[in-house]
Amino acid sequence: MGLALLVLFIAVIAGRLAGGRIAGLAHLPIKGLGILVGALAAQLAGTLLAGVAQPLYPLGLGMSAALTGWFAIRNRRLAGIPLAGLGLVLNALVVVLNGEMPVSEHAAARAGLMSRLDLAGDPRHEAIGPDTRLGFLGQVIPVPIPVHREVDSVGDVLLAAGIGLLVFTGMVVQPPSPSTSRWDKVPDTGVVGADEMP
Repeated sequence: MGLALLVLFIAVIAGRLAGGRIAGLAHLPIKGLGILVGALAAQLAGTLLAGVAQPLYPLGLGMSAALTGWFAIRNRRLAGIPLAGLGLVLNALVVVLNGEMPVSEHAAARAGLMSRLDLAGDPRHEAIGPDTRLGFLGQVIPVPIPVHREVDSVGDVLLAAGIGLLVFTGMVVQPPSPSTSRWDKVPDTGVVGADEMP
């Protein structure tokens, strides 16, 4: 989350420096927002219920990934959304295969998190081991942000990059002006119409 917020902040600053406006984000032609809301709801439900029944976490994340993929396909022409969608799908894939998100203890140590790491009591994370499937897609990237140290996955990085690209593009690229009607395109010949004659 910290990486995504940092990239979002940088994207807004870069957009402003490039002459863009935050108000431009309102003109993004995003389709299927209800699908995205459903994806977020499925992920949130899985996260909240992980402590009650651990299999609900990968199930919720899998449903969220399916909905996110559908949303990304519908908005594939918008810069950043396919990238962010791919990131969420990769995160869901490694969780579904392992039941939990694999975490590299070496990366956590490099990020300065070992003192706060409690994988044994966390129903959503586990240490990467010899039986971990696709461990390289787990949280293996140390991100020692001073305010919020964390360990991120490849999917997290793609998600953050996609969000940043979407925000920057939405701020800088101006929406097309409304097309003129065919009557506006008729040249003025100066000939007075019959209904305008005195």
